[in-house]
Amino acid sequence: MKIIKMFTLLLAATCILQACQNSDNKDKSTSLASDSTLDTIGSSSADDLKDDETGFIQQAAAGGMMEVEAGNLILQKSKNSKVKAFAQMMVKDHTKANADLQIIATSKGLQLPSTFPTEQQKHLNAMKEFSDQGLDRHYMEMMVDDHMKTLDLFRKTAQYNDPDIKAFAAKTIPVLESHYKIANSLNASLQKEKVNNGDDNANVERDAKKPN
Repeated sequence: MKIIKMFTLLLAATCILQACQNSDNKDKSTSLASDSTLDTIGSSSADDLKDDETGFIQQAAAGGMMEVEAGNLILQKSKNSKVKAFAQMMVKDHTKANADLQIIATSKGLQLPSTFPTEQQKHLNAMKEFSDQGLDRHYMEMMVDDHMKTLDLFRKTAQYNDPDIKAFAAKTIPVLESHYKIANSLNASLQKEKVNNGDDNANVERDAKKPN
């Protein structure tokens, strides 16, 4: 009986020891997996980017800020419901794109601009002096021109190596194309109204308010 009892105790001790070892191995495995996951987050840095990739992030950020600021100005001053609806879309979509771009920049250790370049700030200041209809026409002309340039900038990212930038651009391009199409249509409508109303003073006002 004593031999059987001792054998039983030894067997139980062996099972307990094996269970402890399995638990330790599981904890180590979990810890290693966690460390590996952390290592992959933000592993790409600004040093890994080419100059044109860094330039894209900076240009896209400044352009996005401009779209939001100009859109907010239109929402405050315009009396045209269609122009205001377009401006609201600009504020919403570009605020989202700016937030996405900020995440990418932060992951790579890049600092996005917090203020406008001098010429852009002058342009925004000048826009505040436009009359209602003159502002609407100027804004929509600007939107057509800006989105042409922005689409060209974003399409060039197909040549880049950084996967985050390429994914951001691929997601944003259809939105920009939609903006451009709507801006073109609305701008053509405003220009037609100007011709029908014989409003020739708008060009004079626009030229007078353009920053040098």
